[in-house]
Amino acid sequence: MSGPHNIPIDPALLNGDSVPVNNSNIEHDRLKPATDAHGNVLTPYGDFKAILAKEKRKQPLRDACLSLSIPVASRANLEVLRDAIVKHWFPHLPLQAQLAQQPPPARKMPPFIPTTPSSAASAMQSRATPTPMTNAARESTTSAARTGPSGDDDESVLIGEFGIEGANADELLGYDDDDDEGEDEWDGCTPDADDEGEGEDLDAYKIRIRVDATRRAEGNRRAGGLKTQRAMVRAWEEFVEQALSKKQICDEIVDEHSLLVFITFCAERPKRTRRGIDIPGTFVGASQLKKMFFGALRIRKEQDAADPSLARRRPATSVIVWDAIKNRMDEACERVRNGLVPAEDAPDIQANTFLVEITEEQLDAVGIGFLQHRELRSVIYGYLAWTAQNASGNRGDDFRALKLAELQSWTMLHPNKETAIYSVLGLQGEEKAGKRGMKTKINPVYSVFIAHHRPERCPLGAFAFYHHYLHDVKHLTESMNIDWSWNKSWRAVRVLSGPKLPTTPFSDQSLYNLYVKAFAAAGFKSPKTAVHLPRRTLGYRQEAMGVDPTETAKMGWVRGETYFDTYRPAIPKTAVLGAHGYKAHEIYDPVWRHVHVPEVFLMRVCPDAEAIHSDVVGRENLSGAANYWSMVITLRPYLFQCRAALYELYPKSALFKLPAFTSPDVKNWMTTRFRTDLMMLRANAGSPVDLQRIQNHTLQLALEEVRTLLAMQVSMMTKHFQQQERRTAVLSPTKGFSQEVYHATGSTSTALNRTADTVEMSMVHFSEHVRSDSGVYTADDSTLRAFVNASPAAVNAPRERTQVDLVLPPAAAFCHPGALQLIWPPVLGQKGVRWSDIFPLVKQPHLLWECWKPSKSLDQFSSVNEIWDCYVLGEPVLNDAGGPSQQKKAWERFREIPEWIDKQSDSRGVAPQVIIDELEQMRGGDKQRKGLNALMKDIQKLRKDKAREQRQDTVNVSALSCQPAIPPVLPLLMMPPSSCSRTSPLQANATLLQSQFREVGRTVALIPEVSSVERSESGARKRAIAVDARVRAKKMRYL
Repeated sequence: MSGPHNIPIDPALLNGDSVPVNNSNIEHDRLKPATDAHGNVLTPYGDFKAILAKEKRKQPLRDACLSLSIPVASRANLEVLRDAIVKHWFPHLPLQAQLAQQPPPARKMPPFIPTTPSSAASAMQSRATPTPMTNAARESTTSAARTGPSGDDDESVLIGEFGIEGANADELLGYDDDDDEGEDEWDGCTPDADDEGEGEDLDAYKIRIRVDATRRAEGNRRAGGLKTQRAMVRAWEEFVEQALSKKQICDEIVDEHSLLVFITFCAERPKRTRRGIDIPGTFVGASQLKKMFFGALRIRKEQDAADPSLARRRPATSVIVWDAIKNRMDEACERVRNGLVPAEDAPDIQANTFLVEITEEQLDAVGIGFLQHRELRSVIYGYLAWTAQNASGNRGDDFRALKLAELQSWTMLHPNKETAIYSVLGLQGEEKAGKRGMKTKINPVYSVFIAHHRPERCPLGAFAFYHHYLHDVKHLTESMNIDWSWNKSWRAVRVLSGPKLPTTPFSDQSLYNLYVKAFAAAGFKSPKTAVHLPRRTLGYRQEAMGVDPTETAKMGWVRGETYFDTYRPAIPKTAVLGAHGYKAHEIYDPVWRHVHVPEVFLMRVCPDAEAIHSDVVGRENLSGAANYWSMVITLRPYLFQCRAALYELYPKSALFKLPAFTSPDVKNWMTTRFRTDLMMLRANAGSPVDLQRIQNHTLQLALEEVRTLLAMQVSMMTKHFQQQERRTAVLSPTKGFSQEVYHATGSTSTALNRTADTVEMSMVHFSEHVRSDSGVYTADDSTLRAFVNASPAAVNAPRERTQVDLVLPPAAAFCHPGALQLIWPPVLGQKGVRWSDIFPLVKQPHLLWECWKPSKSLDQFSSVNEIWDCYVLGEPVLNDAGGPSQQKKAWERFREIPEWIDKQSDSRGVAPQVIIDELEQMRGGDKQRKGLNALMKDIQKLRKDKAREQRQDTVNVSALSCQPAIPPVLPLLMMPPSSCSRTSPLQANATLLQSQFREVGRTVALIPEVSSVERSESGARKRAIAVDARVRAKKMRYL
């Protein structure tokens, strides 16, 4: 206890003449247990709970919690407030009564035979079962006082002398490897804790020291582990209360008998909801049984610290206990697997096996689900947790423990020892008890984040979103008054923090809710452990990437035997590449990272980063802060590149409300320039079959040589056959000399119909030449074919169809009837071939219809737009069930509607879609909707009527244009006036000229009508007539 001079006194009490007595706290005194001079609680646990149960109002209980500095929720009920006060005064129920009183006298043991410590220890050693703790009697072998120079003993010698098996004492050697010397000097001051034992005897002092050490060791766990232990303590208290009432146990001590009864109690109780309500017809699972058993052992650990004689008098574990817990866990597993639980169905047979997998489409859907959260903070946190967990294989609670200062940039060397990869490390312990400050003898395995193959799954882009939100939206530096030159000011900030303070951890329930909502939005039914889903599926996805399981085991599954590398970074590089979409043998070069981001865009993200970085870089003890801000500056382009990719997936996401994305220039760049540049980069990067094309180059040259030789042989044989027939035809007595055969360009003799011998070719699978430019393959009927499709409906096509492949007719279409049949189509060359290049080579046009005819009749087309697409773009290739097997109509009927659309679009100067919409309106409503065959007849009638009107207009305009030729009038105009004074032939010509001028006036008056005819017609003849009329009018005006 502290001395009297160290007791704080309220300044308000110093103003009065006397100190008020405790009767002023009448509300609080009756809600406090009685204590002794040392602060130990004297009131029994049950009596204190009875006192609190009498209080039926929440306000006194809330005031008591406030005076004791107990944090409680504003909506806490009476039960929660009572439990909070009880936990404050009785943090560990079995220990508190023992510390406050003398050791209890020996009680009568229940009628069972306990196992001796020696037999229990030997039995456990003979069985290969993991034992978290041993309860055998340990006699404290205190060595004699050392008179020798003990200060010269090395630390390893001390650990070898005093260390015990299972304690991992050698890890202490790495705790002070990087500490500065001269910091462990004793300043001669006695710590305040030494005064706490004033007035107590040595035995009580020993008990208190052991209990404090045990509690401190138990507190050095994850927040999730401490929360689980509190739940196990409540379960043990519930069991103790029931077992004492049924007289199944004698006290609260965790011994062999109480553990056996506790195991039976846990195995037979039903599951409960989050509100603590039993679910009928269910049983606790094997995992929950394991947690309850080890939670009870942790309670016994503190009981051993309070009373070391328990290990000798009442051991906790034995062979019987270990067999009981294993048997109950096996029963629970078997019950669930075989569907023996009445209220639950049996799980899928693939559950918890290597067959469980998630498709790429489901992963994309879940990622979009995280983008669909309405709040910006939920989108940032959920998307960051999802991408980072998929990239590192961590649990959800492990990622919640990551702090901001633990994010450090690092350049990783590719396994090929050549490529340098920029990465971000998570300097966080991968173990559950990860509070060692990374000071261990063996270097741990860090979480590594690099650029993903796909930008929408990139964890670096998610970190860029997070930093932009943290510094430009939440303004972390101003809200916490952070001085980046002082490490303490920002060391406690967490990556995923609570809503109020950046130093509070993000709630596991909140993270669970983010995952559940994202899975629900994606329509994906996730397992109950939704937050751990990326960790559970990582192994299966790594197997698909060809990663060694020993490498995968280092990512999130770190255990003692996986620390393979000593005194060097233990980074599973192959596993890291596999988690980011790359195989070890592939070249690591994300294409989307090469899209240039304008410099003016980058300055919209964390504009103060350069100033802070220049202030801390190069200064002592600030390398981490400088490295952090260097990482923030480097991740700026990732922000815009990943955002442009995510915009294609879900443009309505709240993620795009960040300040950097509000500028119209940024939006225009992301929707246009980024997409264009990315397509060009991917095209320049080449297709995956480039290597195959290089390998097939030699084969291509050989095939071309064979093809040339075969063509030469065919040409020589053809000339020989023609010469032989020409010379032998005159020798027949019934035939004369054939001039037609002698001068024929191609022979029609039956001898010429013989096909040349087939060249022996080896079978080559079509998948090996699926993207070859040219070449020959052997078909199923042992014939040689080129790499073109014989028909759109061809079965077992040897080459995949693309948007630029020409569907050629059979080779017979390029040969004259009865002439020499070609083995393959004509050589088209290495250039872009159009239909105009193919049509001149066709010799049998009727074969074109068999290849290019539509697969449907006219009425089978559902809309005008569909037949227009068939006319303009071509008909898509359908399967066998896609259309009728026989064609009933000719193509002229199909041409009526497309040609009408084409002509009307050209004459009226509108888009084809406008004409299509007008034709759809002509078909009528749903009840009396015309078929396309009837629509074709209406269009045909319109076309004929239009043509009839055009012919009539043409005749009228032609009649006006056929006028008598105008005589030359220039000589008349150039004559002097005197020459026209008397009647002469020239005067007669002038009279005739006047009459012709009147006819020309009528012609000029008809010119507007001709122009209107020209606007309504599209024929070249009408336009020529109108132009001629204008020319004649100009001549007449000139005259």
